[in-house]
Amino acid sequence: MATETSANQEEFRLPIEFKTVLKTLLLKIWWLILIFVLACALGVGAALYFGTQQYESTTVLFYQPIESYVPDTFRIYQSIGEGTELTYEQGAGQQKIEVTENSIWNRVNMVKTQPNLEELRKRLDLEMTLQQLGSSIDVWVANDTNLMFISAKSEDREQSQLIANTIRDIFLETIDARITEEIQQQFVLIEKQYSDTSTELAEAKQTFSQFIETYGIKDIETQTTAYASEIAELERSIQEDEDQIEIYQKRIVRVEKEVASIEQSNLETEDDVEEDEAAEGITAEESALRISQLDEKLESIRSEIMDPISLAQLKDNLTIAENEYVRGLISKSDYLAAYYDYQLLKAQVNKTEDIEKVEKEMEAIRSLPTKGTETDINDNEYLQQIKLLLIENELELIRLELQLEADRARYAELNENYIDLPTLSQTYNTLNGEVISLQAETRGLEKILNSYKTIAESDHSEFYIISDAPVPLLPLESNKRMIAIVVAFMVFLLGFVFILIRIITDTRIKSSADAKQKLSMEVSAVFPYLRNNHSLLPGEDKESAHIELYRIFARPLRLQHPEHGTTFLVTSTSKGEGKSTVAINLATVYGRQDEHVLIIDAQIRTSETPSALHAFCLPESLESHPAGIGEYLSYKVASSEEIINQTIIPGVDIILRNEKAVIPDLLQSARMAELMEELKQMYSIIIIEGAPVDECVDSEILTNYSDVLLFVTACDMLKPPHIQKSLKRLKKTPTPPESIILTKVRSVYLD
Repeated sequence: MATETSANQEEFRLPIEFKTVLKTLLLKIWWLILIFVLACALGVGAALYFGTQQYESTTVLFYQPIESYVPDTFRIYQSIGEGTELTYEQGAGQQKIEVTENSIWNRVNMVKTQPNLEELRKRLDLEMTLQQLGSSIDVWVANDTNLMFISAKSEDREQSQLIANTIRDIFLETIDARITEEIQQQFVLIEKQYSDTSTELAEAKQTFSQFIETYGIKDIETQTTAYASEIAELERSIQEDEDQIEIYQKRIVRVEKEVASIEQSNLETEDDVEEDEAAEGITAEESALRISQLDEKLESIRSEIMDPISLAQLKDNLTIAENEYVRGLISKSDYLAAYYDYQLLKAQVNKTEDIEKVEKEMEAIRSLPTKGTETDINDNEYLQQIKLLLIENELELIRLELQLEADRARYAELNENYIDLPTLSQTYNTLNGEVISLQAETRGLEKILNSYKTIAESDHSEFYIISDAPVPLLPLESNKRMIAIVVAFMVFLLGFVFILIRIITDTRIKSSADAKQKLSMEVSAVFPYLRNNHSLLPGEDKESAHIELYRIFARPLRLQHPEHGTTFLVTSTSKGEGKSTVAINLATVYGRQDEHVLIIDAQIRTSETPSALHAFCLPESLESHPAGIGEYLSYKVASSEEIINQTIIPGVDIILRNEKAVIPDLLQSARMAELMEELKQMYSIIIIEGAPVDECVDSEILTNYSDVLLFVTACDMLKPPHIQKSLKRLKKTPTPPESIILTKVRSVYLD
């Protein structure tokens, strides 16, 4: 059951082959061109007879609203302290209309309002309804521009111009009246705003003047800077004085200890000194001891000194703190903390003066003369120098204490008198900034007020006429073009469909693909159509036009059937399909390939035309062997040699037929079988040209003696059912056809 279903599916084929249909349309191109010309002519005639047309005239306006060239904002510069300058835009408080696509489209919608259309109909005395009048007017805006177009359509060219220009004038009158009213309202509002701002400015100036008189401020920036600088300097000075006082107090204590030590030493060694009065110098042990003590003191002082990089960093921190403290950004305690850190480090670095003094003492000890282990130093002179140093330190301490007292008194005075200066500075800047802002706002409002005043006193409009609507010279696109296109298309479509139907209904074989589609048979060879039939046949001095195609076809055919005496039966459905041409050319190819070929014309029934093979026989051979296959089968000729004729084609012999009829039953006689056996021994290839299948059964009988059946089908001759009927009969023979040979194939169908 499954096998039958599969077979039925394989047998189903489409009734047409699309590629062949398209190629056939290409052959009909001149018919299509003729139909197209006829369709165009009919379309033009229909357009002229049935079509109507309208004229269109357009006027152009440029849109620029009043608000677009009247300034609504002005720039204000304001300072509220050092480093806090501001710049901003101040508005006039009006509702500014931006020039956008939406704003201009709002004007577009105002053109075709009912009052405007009624006024248009009244002015031009038009006998049209408002709906008809509105549909004849079109208003639009060009993309990304401020251009407005007003167009009017009418069957009268002059009337289209009048409608476009008149509706434009009515629209401009309406819009100008509305703008005049709006400008007057804007002028009143800005004038009131200007008056209110002037009053605020006067009050701000008065408040600012009273503040200056109250606090006696001349230049707040100079005073603030001097105050901050003096305060900072006094704080640094007080810290330095306190550090120096501490240092000198420590020095005095050390010097006093040294004086007491020397006096005690003098009492203990008084006797030794008297004995060695004449001796001078100091012992080496005493000198080494004192230098060692001074070295320890020097290292102690140096260890307290910090890196100069830290000093620079603390100084930068102090500068930043001063600026932030003046602006009120940090508290006074934060500022003093930064100041004390810097002064403390600086005081430590100033201890380098102590280092220099210690080094000088060490140099002085090293310069004294030494004498063995005895003490020869002049204690009285050294004691006097130490006491002198004590007095100098005490005097310097007194000076520093006095300086510290004076600085503290000045610092207390400044704090008492200028403690509120940052607050005053901020208030000063606020009041001054308010005055400056109001002054700028007043000037800006005055400028805008003057602009509106100028506009209110002069003619103005939001639209400018770029061009008036002209009288149109040519009509607008009318329905004539559409009618012409539709009629031409329909006529051409009908013609095209008619040709297409003719092509589809013409089921004759036209191409290789068409043959496979409709006959369900493989195509083994395709030979193109030529007008000159004689060029298809070989001669003594010429080649067949298709000889190369026959070589291509003959080679694989011989490889499939290499046996000696292989017999090919060439037949077709009806006459004129080219089976004789195929037989002659195929024999020519094999004869030139050292094959011994025999052609048998087996069409033994009566024929009005002589065999086409007569032209290839030598004349002397025809005279000596006038008999044909019919005479041999009828026993009128005894030997096969009497019916074999030599030809002009190398390696090819022919057995002809005579014009007299022969009983077809003789084709299946024993004499015919004996003849074929004899000929197969004599020739390597035998080509039999059989009669057309639809005329008689001869070709079916000849299949008993053939090894290969070559079925020839000519294009554009027979319909597929006719050919299929012949193939169906041949498939029941001992040698059924395996493929078909197509002849007379037009070039357009060749792959």
